[in-house]
Amino acid sequence: MTRLNNHVEGVAPPNQAYAEPATHPPARAWRWLLRLVGQVRRQYLSRFRPDYVARMKADRLGTCRHCGECCHLTFNCPFLTADLRCRSYEKRPRTCRDFPIDALDLRLTRIPCGHCYEARQEEEARADSAG
Repeated sequence: MTRLNNHVEGVAPPNQAYAEPATHPPARAWRWLLRLVGQVRRQYLSRFRPDYVARMKADRLGTCRHCGECCHLTFNCPFLTADLRCRSYEKRPRTCRDFPIDALDLRLTRIPCGHCYEARQEEEARADSAG
């Protein structure tokens, strides 16, 4: 394995600061709202900007940790089993396959994902996602 910007290729750097639970109701509501905005954004990008999504997936580093955190961002996914496996993994929706689309997606959801993006790619993604 090779190192890229202080982390091992194939393994996302730790982002435990994102995993800290919100303790008071306004913080929980704000986090839920950010996740809802992220869901709407993912739906839009997956349906209307598939070229952007494909470019970002090609630049994505790391692998899925199969932790199930992304399966209950705004609601609990009905396909998620007790052992954190997806019942319809092969036929899951496009937004599930594409998650996380880019670094902004990771910042909006604030979950400890196994995927990451390099800083240079984050800046390019931010510039591309607007148009």
